[in-house]
Amino acid sequence: MQTLLDQTIARTADQLLRQLSTGAYHHAKVKIWLFEDMAKRQAMQAELAAVGVQARVFSAYKPLLHFFLEEVDHASLQGARVQYPRHPACVSNRFLLEAYPLTGLFPGIDIQFTEGPDATGQSYYQVALSYADRTEDRRIFAPNVFSKDFLNLDVYAPSAWLKVTGGGHEHDAHMLSEYQLAFHAVMTAVVQHGWGHREPYFSQLHITMSLPGIERALLYGHERLSTTEAMHEDIYFSLLEFFQQHSGRAPGNRGLQPGQIVPGIHLDNQQGTARVRVMVDAESAIHSRSAMADSVPPDQDQNPLCGDASDLALVDGPFAPALVGQSLQSFAGMHFAFASKQGRFVNGVHRQGVLPAVLISGAQHANETSGVVGAIRAATHLQDNPDAHFVLVPIENPDGYAMHQSLCALYPTHMHHAARYTALGDDLEYREHAPWFERDARNHAFEASHAQLHLNLHGYPSHEWTRPCTGYVPRGFELWSLPKGFFLILRYRPDYKEIADRLLEHVMQQLSSNADLIAYNAKQLQCYQRYATSAPFDVRHGIPYTTAEASNQTPGVTLITEFPDETIYGDDFIFAHTVQMQTVLLATEWWWENFGKKPK
Repeated sequence: MQTLLDQTIARTADQLLRQLSTGAYHHAKVKIWLFEDMAKRQAMQAELAAVGVQARVFSAYKPLLHFFLEEVDHASLQGARVQYPRHPACVSNRFLLEAYPLTGLFPGIDIQFTEGPDATGQSYYQVALSYADRTEDRRIFAPNVFSKDFLNLDVYAPSAWLKVTGGGHEHDAHMLSEYQLAFHAVMTAVVQHGWGHREPYFSQLHITMSLPGIERALLYGHERLSTTEAMHEDIYFSLLEFFQQHSGRAPGNRGLQPGQIVPGIHLDNQQGTARVRVMVDAESAIHSRSAMADSVPPDQDQNPLCGDASDLALVDGPFAPALVGQSLQSFAGMHFAFASKQGRFVNGVHRQGVLPAVLISGAQHANETSGVVGAIRAATHLQDNPDAHFVLVPIENPDGYAMHQSLCALYPTHMHHAARYTALGDDLEYREHAPWFERDARNHAFEASHAQLHLNLHGYPSHEWTRPCTGYVPRGFELWSLPKGFFLILRYRPDYKEIADRLLEHVMQQLSSNADLIAYNAKQLQCYQRYATSAPFDVRHGIPYTTAEASNQTPGVTLITEFPDETIYGDDFIFAHTVQMQTVLLATEWWWENFGKKPK
């Protein structure tokens, strides 16, 4: 293991307390913006007040939302008009997105948003509050700094800030907090390292941080404020972006194989310092006894179940690998297993019959877990048909799935997108060359069955996805920054277009009879449309969807499901995998009855 960085960074809040507690600031008025939770900010205000400094300490992360949570009298508030700022380096609704989910948190209050003019100076929200007996106008500072990032792209990103007036002091400027310094330290260490030009560049790249910050659940859906989660997301995707550039690939290229990036971001509000480490494991493979124990082929699995699979409909959380392997044993057919990069197994079963074959798969992106249960539940019903013909591969990416389980042990409500791709760092669907590892399972499924319909079950974040150190909005994934209900993506070869369109129409029309799903979608779409000024998708029968021609894909038709399942449990998870199951059953049964054969 090679260490690229091991750095301790002083906590900015404590540094400021020491600086401002000196006699020189006794008659000053101070305003501070930090990536700290409310308890720490209130404690700072009290400590400074005790030494004669009039101070207010605000959140640099989502300042408008914190203003409404911490300063507004909600009990008598009737309405609010919010004009949000714009900046030429940002998408036009960037600061509107930062207000999410304000209207959901205060459903009884009439909150309206209007777009402000572009400005290259400091950014402010203009807020007009309406009460029964009065009105108030407030100006909420959104501390952001324009800069060039590690890709030389324009970035307007949230920043810590210090304003001091009076007592002989005039200061109004941004500062780099430990939160920002930790991010920049990691990126600098990685960018400046000599990686060579042959992929993969490492087996694992470990980024470990202990940081103060915010971790707060909100009373709306699955929303939460988490600077810890945001750092995980920003570090992971920023590193992918760097290695895409380093390799000479286009931005967003999913065939990139840098190796496995492993962020370990830990909230620590007790220490006076933050610690950041970057370590590289250059070994060609990683195996562990615990990993292999849950990774044997299904016909050899002797491990105890990690849950009760007697009624799949009641499974209220992601499967452990042993439970998946055990579930597959109930299926008659040709069982197969292919080794992943890290030595786990991609388990599948080919149930042969006279009907046209269908491939059902889950966990291509391993932090999207409802499709795993949904796929197995659907196949359990389909096998009752004696003529059924399908291939079932519930977990296509077991290495990512194992990482996801490990990360969730510490933070079960975080998205953990570092577990999204394989141990090679690529998206297995876009793998470009041998060794194929886990992609062998999908290749085998198509070769053995000649399936022309692939039902590929996915998910996406059930709460807001942010990247505050690189401009707030997740670059390249803007569509998925907010939940918008159960979503379908249809891809087809040109000669299958008519069949694909008819399949999609049938599935959506039948799903529309699920009143709970349509109500769920309507609520999420309504909220999404308040904050996303454009919707790059269509909605039919209450289901959002997109379609695209995919000339080079193996099957004639691919139907991708997207349920906002990342971080959900209990009844919400059961609802998610039930919808996944229903979609598979509707699509497969229609395919078998109507257009299973290749068109003439």
